[in-house]
Amino acid sequence: MDDQILFALGSRTCVPEDPLIAARAMGLRSVVFTPRPPGCGAAAGLMDHVDYVDLQQPEQAVELARRIHDRAPIRGVLGYEEDATLMAAHIAAALGLPAHPVAAAEAAMDKPAMKRLFQRAGVPCADFTVARDEDDAVAWARAGGYPVVVKPCRGGASQGVIRADDDTSLRLAYRRLRRIIRDHDLDNGDRPPSAQLVERYLPGAEVSVELLLQYGEAAVVTEFGKPLPLTGPFFEETVYITPPALEAGLRKELHELAVAAAAALGFHHGPAHCEIRLTPDGPRVLEIAGRLLGGACARSFRDRLGGDVHTYLLRAAMGERVTIPPPAADAPVVGALMMPVPAEGRVVAVGGVERARRVPGVWDVSMMAEPGEVIVPFPEQACYAVGFVSASGRDEADVVDSLSWAGASISLELAPVRPDRWTSPIAAEPGPEPAGLPEPAGQLAGILFDELPAAEALCEARQVLSAQLRQPGEHCRIGVDGVGLLTGWVLDGIGHIGAGGPYPRARRSGGYRRAMSELIAALAAEFARRGATQCVIDVDPRSPALAGTVAALGFARRPRPAPEPGGTRTFSCALTPASCADGEVSGDAGSCCTC
Repeated sequence: MDDQILFALGSRTCVPEDPLIAARAMGLRSVVFTPRPPGCGAAAGLMDHVDYVDLQQPEQAVELARRIHDRAPIRGVLGYEEDATLMAAHIAAALGLPAHPVAAAEAAMDKPAMKRLFQRAGVPCADFTVARDEDDAVAWARAGGYPVVVKPCRGGASQGVIRADDDTSLRLAYRRLRRIIRDHDLDNGDRPPSAQLVERYLPGAEVSVELLLQYGEAAVVTEFGKPLPLTGPFFEETVYITPPALEAGLRKELHELAVAAAAALGFHHGPAHCEIRLTPDGPRVLEIAGRLLGGACARSFRDRLGGDVHTYLLRAAMGERVTIPPPAADAPVVGALMMPVPAEGRVVAVGGVERARRVPGVWDVSMMAEPGEVIVPFPEQACYAVGFVSASGRDEADVVDSLSWAGASISLELAPVRPDRWTSPIAAEPGPEPAGLPEPAGQLAGILFDELPAAEALCEARQVLSAQLRQPGEHCRIGVDGVGLLTGWVLDGIGHIGAGGPYPRARRSGGYRRAMSELIAALAAEFARRGATQCVIDVDPRSPALAGTVAALGFARRPRPAPEPGGTRTFSCALTPASCADGEVSGDAGSCCTC
């Protein structure tokens, strides 16, 4: 296997083993670039080479790819998730491989830039603005009317996407979105943290059109319908069906619209996933991405194409001309279920998978949520990672029925989410006695609660400080000019990191990890000056940015205690547990506890 294929994975990529299996079957060596250990069912044994890369430093990934390419040729590059497709575009351009241009990949990452290109090309889309702050958002919404939708300027998987129907709900949604961006360290496109995307809500059903572009020519792979309403306030996608029941004229119009959207961004070579709303005023493009439908949902192409879609993508990435076969006349209707997130919690056990596999019409069940993982509902959720079900049948209703029964068969036992404790020996030299620092509550208000009005932020910050000062020990704090502030205390030779973090301006353009690393190093030096030999920090696992930072700094997570007896609850992954207050189930029946 001298020829290689490079898979670029994103920070939240959920890619099963399928593309790796396809590469192995084609005699290709799989090289994986990823910011974190791959999960979501990706088989480590199928990855011939793995390198951990910083998505914010594509030039480093390019140099690494060059060195690998010099040893054995990289024949093609495939990206999964928007930030990864940008890195893939940089690598492909440097190696002279066919791919979407870097400028197109950048536009696909940035929703406002994308929508401006749509407008310039005459592609119909929702009216939008990048609001300076929540007051600006409310003024814009009032001028044009509600409802509106707030979104991160960059991001995916419906994370942070919230509908608002009036001034009050818009302010709450705007603040919630800013917390999500801060806690998950989402890239805001070098905009101030107060600036967010607000657009008109588009009513109507939603479909996606999947394209494969080859040297500028676009071919439709298939369309997917989303039969369950996506009306908000959050937009967790669950069911995809292909082919959707569409009138021939509308189908042609959607194909042309998707191709126009791809051309507006400058997509040239590779897959594209275009999402469209069927509004009363006609189809409107929501977004387009330089990738195919994600996760195990891509398995739905098998029955439509008569083969694995990843083989076509790999061949196209290698520069071969491929022809997408039309579905057979007797091809079934195919569907995919992205299992809904039933509740927040740490996964203790998964039940009912074999029962789901026995549901008529179901031919694949892939569970991504594993014991120990933390899941949270939308809009905080960062990916569709509970699990996937694939089914086929005679018509749409038949397939939706199979997917619904399969989802209702599966249950998750969840324990409450508690902080993880991370520890590290202190290797820092004792620091000098710090100079006088400003009153910390005002600093923390801007660091931890910058989405709130100033008076509310200060009140919240004072409560945090008050709780910390009740801890026994010698309290301290450290500030780094232009970076941020951290507080802590030393007790019995252990330095405990408390509240704080980087200033909002230091978090822009992916600077969180660098800034937080500098702050922790400075506080560790202060701990050492006070005689501490070990450093401890309690991390909320729902804030992956901090967990990833301390892990990269060499902190070790202590073993988690077992859940207390009776301290867990079991929830159904049913699509519509409407007859239950929260979807909780009893026993292993896989049905609502009150049904």
